[in-house]
Amino acid sequence: MSDPLEKIDVLVATLKELRLHMGRLDLRVGDRHLNSQLYFSLANACLRNRAVLLYGGMGANKTTLVNLLGSAFTGLDFDDVENLMISGHPEQTEEKMIGFIDPRQWSSSGGETIEVLWTPWSRSNWKVINEINRFPSGKQNIFLELLQKRKVNYAGKTLNVGDTCYFVTMNPDFSSTYPLDEALLDRISVSVPAIQPDLLGGLALAERDEEIRELAKRLPRFGADEFEALPRLVAEVDLDSQVELAVVSLIRDFTLCERAPGYDKSQLSGTKPSRGLCAGCHYFNNPEVCCWQVDEGLSDRVRQDLRAYTKSMALLTGLADADSKIEVLRAIAPYVIWHRVSPNRTVLERPPYYGARRLEYIRDLVEKSINRTLNERGDMNMIFSRAIDGEISVKEATRELAGYDDPIACLDYIPALEQMG
Repeated sequence: MSDPLEKIDVLVATLKELRLHMGRLDLRVGDRHLNSQLYFSLANACLRNRAVLLYGGMGANKTTLVNLLGSAFTGLDFDDVENLMISGHPEQTEEKMIGFIDPRQWSSSGGETIEVLWTPWSRSNWKVINEINRFPSGKQNIFLELLQKRKVNYAGKTLNVGDTCYFVTMNPDFSSTYPLDEALLDRISVSVPAIQPDLLGGLALAERDEEIRELAKRLPRFGADEFEALPRLVAEVDLDSQVELAVVSLIRDFTLCERAPGYDKSQLSGTKPSRGLCAGCHYFNNPEVCCWQVDEGLSDRVRQDLRAYTKSMALLTGLADADSKIEVLRAIAPYVIWHRVSPNRTVLERPPYYGARRLEYIRDLVEKSINRTLNERGDMNMIFSRAIDGEISVKEATRELAGYDDPIACLDYIPALEQMG
């Protein structure tokens, strides 16, 4: 078996030679500038049972890129990969997507067991859901259950789909689109903006004189053993304690405002920071604190996704040392978070965001959280760790932590130590 990572490098170089539009080099990982649309798709191909959403206008090359990658990683012809894809439509039926009962069984006599003929999409370990927001909410629930349970159901039968790579594309809101269910959005691991070609991109495309199907034949192909080896390579990437702490602190920084007196939110004037939850909070309107600046907290799925994509992107970029992994986390975290939260509109509508730069807004919050964890929180974290290990008393640690004006110290560390005491 050849080295799968070397073959991925060949794949990236080949896509560049084919003059395939993939947008700007908008993903900065350390001192490297990469294309987010391509590298998050590659990172997702190295994982299993996670979904990456490519969001953007028509002609941004979302579906073509995913199908080309599918052809390379599965070893199938481009046409065969396209046939695996399902596309959103209000009248799309479960029979076309999931499976159907063989009509010959309708007239069979006796108590024979009804068998479902599962579609190639159901049985594939490379699933593409094209234009997901053209599915009405009832059909979207199929994908929610699929991502949650890793199973598809039809006519009382269940198919375990196994370890699968999920790719989702979505266009902006049109007359024929539907809102994406928030529970489904929370189960999408990464959301990546995709843009139409700019001037240079358009000129490069103009020089291409071959059809996509012809170009696809030049891509390197992965064998089944090489494709299956990728998740194992990701699992071998270790995250040091500094990165793990930054991940947990990031989740807490975004989630602290879910707390309420007595944990009874029904007694409050509003259940979200933008509706009054944080009005009397000491940290409200503090620009260095994240929790009041978004309405939703982050679930543990976000922590798992942050760890998984940090490891996968570190593997792809060869950034294996501890300092570099922090930079990888800093780069990928906004894409894991921004589609799962609603920013505070008052702040988002101010310069430099002007109500439109939502990803940049979340990127700035992520930056503040990670920088604070790496710098100001160093001594605070050491005090808490020493108390947990029994090196100092809970009373002494609580007294020292009370001197830190940090929401994690006040709302996490001190209550945790008080429970221990």
